[in-house]
Amino acid sequence: MHISKTDSTSQMLRALLILAGVFFVMLILTGALAMWVGGFFPPSSRAGYLCQSAVQALLAFAGTAAVVAKFVSRRPAGFLGLTQSVTWRPFVGVLIVYALAMPFLNQLIYYNSLMTLPEALAPLENYMRQMEEMNGKVVATVLAGDSIWVLLSGILVIGVLTGFGEEMLFRGALQRSLDIYPPMRQWAIWISAVIFSAVHLQFFGFFPRLLLGAFFGYLLYSSGSLWPGVFAHALNNSIVVVATWLSERGVIEGDADSWGVVRDGFPIWGVVSLAALVIFFIFGYRYFFVARQAAKCESIDSSSY
Repeated sequence: MHISKTDSTSQMLRALLILAGVFFVMLILTGALAMWVGGFFPPSSRAGYLCQSAVQALLAFAGTAAVVAKFVSRRPAGFLGLTQSVTWRPFVGVLIVYALAMPFLNQLIYYNSLMTLPEALAPLENYMRQMEEMNGKVVATVLAGDSIWVLLSGILVIGVLTGFGEEMLFRGALQRSLDIYPPMRQWAIWISAVIFSAVHLQFFGFFPRLLLGAFFGYLLYSSGSLWPGVFAHALNNSIVVVATWLSERGVIEGDADSWGVVRDGFPIWGVVSLAALVIFFIFGYRYFFVARQAAKCESIDSSSY
């Protein structure tokens, strides 16, 4: 079914307004429920943070996406990219990308952490560093401990639930809402990635998270399915959990963000990693990530809105 440019623009704006309104309501509900759940645990405890993270992922993120899809589409699950069939290739491709990209991303994380603002923006930089320290303390509390329960609960909540919830909201709801207007399809990926990175309030990791968000967005765009992005997101988060757990047990030194980082001198591993990643995308992107054209067109057909 053909939809005019004017109609698709109005549908996109309507979807974005619904998304903003529903997300606002869900944030209020999530805050109230998280406070109630947190009352069952000691203040600033690991269990409390985990439960609050689970509530946020399922209600504020996945819940918002589900409600928005119900309002804007006759096929909510299809709109979110949950029903498009997908082969094994994108999942293998994700594993290859992470293996190749780790040193480059870690080097970028290191450079981003050195960011300084002009003196006139010193108050803003102080605020950003305070937010970074606050988030760092929460993450350290959640990932602290070397028991198997710490590992399994961290993978479940921080890896799987958070990965699923954030992909539902930022790619399934936000990117797909922007995607309603065809000229926005490429822009939708990057707009969603910018918002995704910004809402984490970890500004000294903004650029690596932006690139990850764009990668998740291209996975949805190319395959028509949300699941490769969910897998990639959960894998990224779980790597941090597993590396921290291994570090707590003394199996490895440092954390996942330090692998391949050169702090002084030429970042050889980062450059090699980036070159290998570019070569892989040039020769392997279509094979691993692009769905059959017919399936891809069906997944973004305007009749689903």
